[in-house]
Amino acid sequence: MNSVFTNQEYGAYVSRHNSLPIFRANAFNFFRIIPFSDDLYERTAIELHSGNLRMNKSSNRYSNIFPGKRVSYWSDSLKTAKAEFFHWHSTKNILSFWAYDDGSSSIPTIYPPCPLTIIDGRDKGINKIIKKRNENIELDKNECFLLDDLAYENPDCLAYESEQRRGGINYLFFEQGFKKLSLRQVHLRLGDKPGKNTNTIICADGSDYTPCLKGYLGMFMPKARIKYKDLPLDSKAGEDIFMKLQVEMDWEKRLHFYRK
Repeated sequence: MNSVFTNQEYGAYVSRHNSLPIFRANAFNFFRIIPFSDDLYERTAIELHSGNLRMNKSSNRYSNIFPGKRVSYWSDSLKTAKAEFFHWHSTKNILSFWAYDDGSSSIPTIYPPCPLTIIDGRDKGINKIIKKRNENIELDKNECFLLDDLAYENPDCLAYESEQRRGGINYLFFEQGFKKLSLRQVHLRLGDKPGKNTNTIICADGSDYTPCLKGYLGMFMPKARIKYKDLPLDSKAGEDIFMKLQVEMDWEKRLHFYRK
């Protein structure tokens, strides 16, 4: 099957559920932009990324499709992410995240590596339901049953059309899907400050997304300088880095064994 998502690598794995508008697929790139403020200085990349997962609020688009879940919004391209961001914000001090589904990396850092399960909200039937849900219009019995069927498939995210960029796709990630994402880059642009400084923290590199876990310890300083920080293992971010390292080391051992 040819790719049905613009941000999936050509020829990557994709399969469709036999009766529901749900796809299992891998090899994606995702983008997100947030306003940058001075209180984000000296926060490591892994801490900044963790802040992208937020409590479900009724004012957030489509976030009430499944109640009681934390969510995170991403886009299929930097162009779509910018269109979404500048529709709501005027600041030019921006922090951009470039993420990928960790399971598609040649050296995963999340175990087990597996494809994403994606609800295609562009499907006419599902699109109607999520729009009614978003506008707090009561669903009929069959629509409720269909929504339940989707939830039982344990989806990672919902794909839906961008209203700010024609042809663009946005993704509403649920918590379990968000945890399957790893960072490739975090980019800072201080467009409203003197010097308009920019800099980028690299967390994975190359066409096969080889992880560079040191990047997760990178943090931005004034004038977009980068500094690296040692995180204590008893901190949440320190534990997350250590667990990624464990998976990476285990996978490298497997690759060494397979090459024999």
